[in-house]
Amino acid sequence: MELKEELLDEENEKILSRLDNMIGLSKNKSILRNIIRFSKLMNRYDWEIKYENYNIIIRNESAYNLYEELISVIAEIYYKNKIILNPKILYLNLEKIDVKSFDTRTIEEGIIVINFSNQRSDLLKLKNTLNEFIDRMPEKAFIILEDYFIKGEVNAILNRCASWAMKIESISTQEKEQYIKKFMHSNKLIYSNEIIKELSNKPYWKIKNDMINIFVNCKMKNENDVSKILKIDNNKFVKKQSKDKCGLEELDNLIGLEGVKEQIKKVINYIKTSKNRKNMPMLHMCFNGNPGTGKTTVARIVGKIFAEEKILSDKNIFVEAQRKDLIAQYVGQTAPMTQSMIDRSLGGVLFIDEAYSIASYIQDETGGDYGAECVATLLKAMEDNRDNLCVILAGYTEEMEHLLNTNPGFESRIQFKINFPDYTEEELYEIFKQLCRKENYKLSSNIKPFLIEHFNKAKQAANFSNARYVRSIFEKIKIEQANRVSLEKNNINLIKKVDVENVISNFECKEQNKKVIGFAC
Repeated sequence: MELKEELLDEENEKILSRLDNMIGLSKNKSILRNIIRFSKLMNRYDWEIKYENYNIIIRNESAYNLYEELISVIAEIYYKNKIILNPKILYLNLEKIDVKSFDTRTIEEGIIVINFSNQRSDLLKLKNTLNEFIDRMPEKAFIILEDYFIKGEVNAILNRCASWAMKIESISTQEKEQYIKKFMHSNKLIYSNEIIKELSNKPYWKIKNDMINIFVNCKMKNENDVSKILKIDNNKFVKKQSKDKCGLEELDNLIGLEGVKEQIKKVINYIKTSKNRKNMPMLHMCFNGNPGTGKTTVARIVGKIFAEEKILSDKNIFVEAQRKDLIAQYVGQTAPMTQSMIDRSLGGVLFIDEAYSIASYIQDETGGDYGAECVATLLKAMEDNRDNLCVILAGYTEEMEHLLNTNPGFESRIQFKINFPDYTEEELYEIFKQLCRKENYKLSSNIKPFLIEHFNKAKQAANFSNARYVRSIFEKIKIEQANRVSLEKNNINLIKKVDVENVISNFECKEQNKKVIGFAC
C-alpha cells in the first residue's frame, strides 16, 4: 500500500497529463508509469538486473514529427524521479562522431537522443557505436528515434541497448475529433458537430493550424461562437469563390527559386514538344535540397501543369508517399505495397519524399532485402509506365546521390535533376510577409531589419528548415499578437515588433538550452 501511494505521486501524474493533450502520444503514459515503478523498486530493494536500463526506442508511425513533445515529457519525468541529474537534451549524430576520441566528460545533458531515421549506416554498425557510447556514459539515458528500419529487426538487434519501447500512433479521425473538442473546451469556444466533422477531415497538421487561426480570430473579435468566425451556412463552410490560377501562374508566384522555375519551364516545353512529335520521353525527376525549400510545393505544381497540358491525363493525380507507404515489415509484402502506390499514381505523379530512405538494406534471417524489393518494383514501373507515370524522388542532396548510386536503373530512368537552393534572408522575410497577407495581418515598419537579422542567424544552424521555420515562427507570433490585442482592444490586425521579439527570444532561449552535435531531429 505504501509503495502504491508513492507511485500515485501527484507531481508525476501532472507531468504525465501533458500527454493527454498530445494526439498520438497518450498511450505512452502507461509505459512511463512502469518506468517510474521500476525506478522506485530499484531504489528501494537495490536489485541488480544486469541488462535492464532506462534507454528507450521510440518508433513514429504517424505522418508527423511529434518526437520533441514526447521527449520533453520523458526528460521531465526522468529528472523528477532522479533517473538523470540534468533534464537538458543532447542530439547526437553517430555517423559524424569519432567515438573513441570523443570526450564524454563535456556532456552535461542527462538525455542523449540519437535519430536512427536519418542514418545511412547499417543497423549493426549503428548498434556497435551506440553500445560504446552507452558503456562510456552509464549515468545518461539514451533515446533512439526510429521509423526508418524494420520494427522486428530493430527490436531484435537493440534489445540490450534499450529496455523500453514507445510508439507515436498513427492518427485516426476519432482522435482528431477529440483533439478539436478538447481545444474548443479549454478555450471556452462554442461549436457544432458539423464544425468538428468538417475540421477533422483535414490532415492533423492543417487542423493544428486551423485551431490557432480560430483561437486568434475569436480573440481579435471577442467572439466565442466559432460558427460566426468560420461563417457557416447550411451546415457547410462558405469558401471564398476565386478563380484558380493555372499551374504556371502558381509557379511564377512562388518566392525565390528562380533557377528552379526556369528549369521546370524548360522541362515542360521539352516534354510538350516531344509528345507532339510522338516521341514521349521518360518524365521521372529528382528534386535535391534541404527541408523547406519548396520541393513538395513544386512537385504538386508539376502535377497540376501535367493535367492542364494533358501530358499524361487531364486528371490532376498527385500521390505522396514515404518509406513507410512503400516498404512492409516482412519480405514478400513490400512489392505489393509499392505496386499499390504506383497503381494509384497512374496518369499522374508519384512523389516520394525522403526517397533516399528506401535505399536502406536490412536483411532478414533468410538474406532477403526489404529496400531492394521496393527499388526493383519501382524501377520496373518507371520503365513499364513511361507514358503514364511521372515519379519524382525528393530529399537531401547528398543522400539522394547515395540513392541513385545504389542502383544504375535510377540513373538511366531519371531524365531531370533539379537542385533547390536554400532561401536567402530577404526571401525568408518575403515568405513571412506572404503568410501575413494571406491572413490580413499588417506589419510594423520596424520589424523587417529585426527579422532579417534573426533569419541570418537561424540559417547557420545545420538543421535549418527554411520556409517551415518561417511558418513555425509565424504561427507563434499570431498567438502572441492575439494575447496582446485582447488586452489593448485596438489595431487587431497589426503585428508589432514586441510580438516578434517575444517569440524570437523564446526560440533563441530554447536553442541555447538544446545543445546539438551533428544534427537535431
